[in-house]
Amino acid sequence: MIIPSAKNAPRISLVTVFSAGFMCIMFIFILLSYFTFSRLLSFESTLTNVSEISLPHIIEINQLYTQAASLLESTDILSQSSSNASKRLAKEQLQSNLLNTRKAAKEIFKNEFLDTQLNTIAIELEEFSDLIDERQQTRDNIELLKTQLFELNKQAITVKGESYSDWTMIFSQAIVNVSTALNENKLQQVRFLFKQLKQQLSKLYQEERSETEKKLTSKLKNLLFGENGLEVLKIQYLRLAGRTIGKANFVQSLIRDYVTQLGFVTNKTEQRITKQVSYSAIETQKQIQLIGVVLIGGVIFLSIISFLFQQRVLKRISVFNQIVLTKSQGIELQTQLSGNDEITDLAITFKAFTETIELQKKKLEHLSMSDGLTGIANRRALDIRLQHDVKLAMRDKYSVSVLLMDIDNFKLFNDNYGHSAGDTCLKDISRIISNALQRDTDFVARYGGEEFICVLPRTSAEGAEELAIHIINELKAEALPHHYSDVAKHVTLSIGIKTTSPNESTTSELLIKQSDQALYAAKKAGKNRHSFYG
Repeated sequence: MIIPSAKNAPRISLVTVFSAGFMCIMFIFILLSYFTFSRLLSFESTLTNVSEISLPHIIEINQLYTQAASLLESTDILSQSSSNASKRLAKEQLQSNLLNTRKAAKEIFKNEFLDTQLNTIAIELEEFSDLIDERQQTRDNIELLKTQLFELNKQAITVKGESYSDWTMIFSQAIVNVSTALNENKLQQVRFLFKQLKQQLSKLYQEERSETEKKLTSKLKNLLFGENGLEVLKIQYLRLAGRTIGKANFVQSLIRDYVTQLGFVTNKTEQRITKQVSYSAIETQKQIQLIGVVLIGGVIFLSIISFLFQQRVLKRISVFNQIVLTKSQGIELQTQLSGNDEITDLAITFKAFTETIELQKKKLEHLSMSDGLTGIANRRALDIRLQHDVKLAMRDKYSVSVLLMDIDNFKLFNDNYGHSAGDTCLKDISRIISNALQRDTDFVARYGGEEFICVLPRTSAEGAEELAIHIINELKAEALPHHYSDVAKHVTLSIGIKTTSPNESTTSELLIKQSDQALYAAKKAGKNRHSFYG
């Protein structure tokens, strides 16, 4: 893609080129500044400036002080805003003050450093305002989830006559503990309180609980520990609050520095006026002639520098930009990039980087479709495959079978043998199931936890049953020890089977649901067996 045309040529660093050019420009700039500010103004014009320009200028600077100081007050108001209305008013006041300060500064000064400072303040104020918005949005999200939490508590209180009477007490206590955690303002304490909540909610997941209680418990757990649950939002809010304080202090420090610089510029202006009075007007004409010569020389030199910069840098950067644009569109541009400097190095590095990205992309795509523990397909790959097979089966009018498998008493296995042994067991089960599949079109995936699922296209109920029996027998032959099981002394599986008819209209979600009902029937019938749906 990129071939340097003069790789063996002496290397000329762009740092050297820019440094030399910058030094020459600075020399001319300093020279011109010296003659311009030291010789051109006559004594008479100096006195005129003092009376007609400089003194009003100082008065305007004092007014600018007041305007800049109002930015500090507006920043405090915005930082302490607790509602959308107060935040909106504070932002409007802050923008108005900033606009007035910028307008006053533009009328008074033509100072690049002060303009840069004011631009920096404007940028930081914008980021500060965005941070306030994010903090407010997080607070609103927390309030919304609190409302849902209280509605959930109302539903829990109305549950009567189902399961054990202690469920409502544990559930309500959990709601109270949530309120305590949400009122806490220390991050470490919040983490600790939510950790206690997780332990408390685990008591609600007992097998004897009713379906209503399990459903309410699941909703509560999702509200607290979901991807955008109260735990995540509370921690995010505390972090944003800390960042808001830090950002407010930083912005106020910038404003104070800006006010200090205004004082420095004012003092410098006064000193310059005093010095100008002492200059002699006699030297003005001579210095004008000298400045003219320097200006002409400077223009010629800058023209040369600009031409070299265009050829040496801008043109080659344009070529590199074209390479990047075509690569982003998936087109490989074969071109030569002349030179032996940092631009060429960037182009070569860009090529290596894009090649690395392509390799990593392929690797990540493979990892995203595989289960990290067992190495077989994961839930995401299952959803894609099952949806495809169901649509194909309905179109071509053939049967498809689904086997949903669950390891019997796996919790007892983990509790007694340890989670490391549990992981080894899951790997062994996935290996046994994978080896039991005879066709390339058969598919196995880890459905979640200790559950596995097989998708068998063009397979009748008899074929699915034969495979289920084969898997159960293979497990029996493997004899993975499980002395804490209430079924056998080895690890066993319960299997739910659903087979579609050739003309049946179904969905992947319905198939899984039906096979899950069959699995439940197998569990209820004594485990270590298979059961058909219906």
